[in-house]
Amino acid sequence: MDEIQKHFLEKMKELEEPDSCFLAADFTSDKFCIELSYPRKTFINDINKILNNLPSEDRNNVTTAFNFVVENDILNGCPELNDSANKDINECVKNFIFNNKISIKENSGLADCIECITKALPEFIPLIGKVQHHTHDYTVDIHTLKVLQGAVSDPRFNLLNNNDKKVLKIAILLHDLTKKECEIDKTHPQCSANAAQEILKRFDMEQSIKDRIVLIIRQHDWLERYNKGLTPAAELASVLKDGNNFLMECILAKADLIAVQKSEFFYEKFKDVLLKGEKEISLLINKGFYAA
Repeated sequence: MDEIQKHFLEKMKELEEPDSCFLAADFTSDKFCIELSYPRKTFINDINKILNNLPSEDRNNVTTAFNFVVENDILNGCPELNDSANKDINECVKNFIFNNKISIKENSGLADCIECITKALPEFIPLIGKVQHHTHDYTVDIHTLKVLQGAVSDPRFNLLNNNDKKVLKIAILLHDLTKKECEIDKTHPQCSANAAQEILKRFDMEQSIKDRIVLIIRQHDWLERYNKGLTPAAELASVLKDGNNFLMECILAKADLIAVQKSEFFYEKFKDVLLKGEKEISLLINKGFYAA
């Protein structure tokens, strides 16, 4: 295991500690902001300047070679290096994804924690400052960190063993990885799971752990599908029956709902159906009455 991964896993363990700067952080504060030395908007502006010098028919093709598109000043996708493509864009991607520095006013400890995450998971950088659909009060980065904080703070988190905790924490960091900016994106659970599967190839950990991380991400919208009758309870029970998989999904679902709006109205709106789903699916799992 290389030093970056080792430091990342150590930091992920530290954030569980009751006196950690992560658990003490107030992500709901209007003053809280993760700042980048090379901000998202500056990156988009620099890309637009480069594209404006190219023929219009070439513009999307050029950025697609780097796994992203910029349209109407909106960045979607996770920029990747491509040494064989446009050199100017490649340099911008290098500075944005790999050479960026994180700062948080009056909380250097938390900035160090998040920078440790981005060193191991540079794909988190494009989430910083990414605006969600108007239902959400938080950008994707703040939402993700608030979900992680809520999950670790959930009393049920302590029922998990160390591997389960690792699975849940990494799954949360990656669960909204591909979510599109400023729009409702129903494809993001599957797409984020696919992206996570590729990312985890870099990590020196058991394949079974990687597979469970991907599963938790892929199924993290289980509550919505259950509530709308799109996926029967028995089917969800079958998919999530092993170990603590469904418990982890319940912890994530609650934290995810709470992290939508500052008023927690969204959580209150769906709290009853969450409890109903937890009871029904848990009962099916415990009795073995799930779909074959």
